[in-house]
Amino acid sequence: MPAPDAVPPPPFDFSGRTALVTGGSRGIGAAVSVALARCGARVVINYRADAASAQETVRRIEADGGSASAECANLAHPDAVRELFEKLPGPLDFLVHNAAIGSFKPVLDVRPNQWDLSLSVNARALLLCAQSALPRMDGRGGAIVAVSSLGSTRVVPEYGAIGASKAAMESLVRSLAVELAPRGIRVNAVAGGVIDGPTIRRHPRAAELIDRAREHAPAGRLGTAEELAAAVLFLCSPLSAGIAGQTIVVDGGASLRV
Repeated sequence: MPAPDAVPPPPFDFSGRTALVTGGSRGIGAAVSVALARCGARVVINYRADAASAQETVRRIEADGGSASAECANLAHPDAVRELFEKLPGPLDFLVHNAAIGSFKPVLDVRPNQWDLSLSVNARALLLCAQSALPRMDGRGGAIVAVSSLGSTRVVPEYGAIGASKAAMESLVRSLAVELAPRGIRVNAVAGGVIDGPTIRRHPRAAELIDRAREHAPAGRLGTAEELAAAVLFLCSPLSAGIAGQTIVVDGGASLRV
């Protein structure tokens, strides 16, 4: 029997596969990057500005015996998306779109440029990434997974344009799933509940949202980035072969309660 503190083996074998994780330097993105690398995938971590966090995630993966690199690209710019994919080392098997941006404010206070930026990075970038990824993924049986949130279907205070952009992203996931299925590419999304981390802590009512989420969670605790990453692994694996165009909610059942 294994020792009580032994690290369990990775749930899937992605050896020889390459994954690109947008917004993969910290928080949920870092958890996804680490999880994919632990399963044997070579991970390319995209980041916009926080080079230190990106390199720290690369070092963490390499220290665990994995392979990773970091690429800077601002996905608000179509040319930057194209250049990012030109830097990839070869074929691509998994694309995880986690990059997101937005202002925490009431929707009536959102300025036009803030609305446009949220839609550009959170939704349009998924389309641009899918278009650029297709030549590298075609026929390889890979997967595209978008990271959404419960704010796509529910009113979250001060979530403004972010919720609308996530709803647009989920709609795009459904369309991409239908169009890419004949090419052997599965497209789905995961939506997390409130996860304590650097993103939620920037919300002006973070403490209130965290307390409410914990109160509604049947298990009495918040979800973790690692739990969301596990759902991403599943959607990248052959076990999800029959799932397409779906948004898998990972919130411990908190959204089931009124």
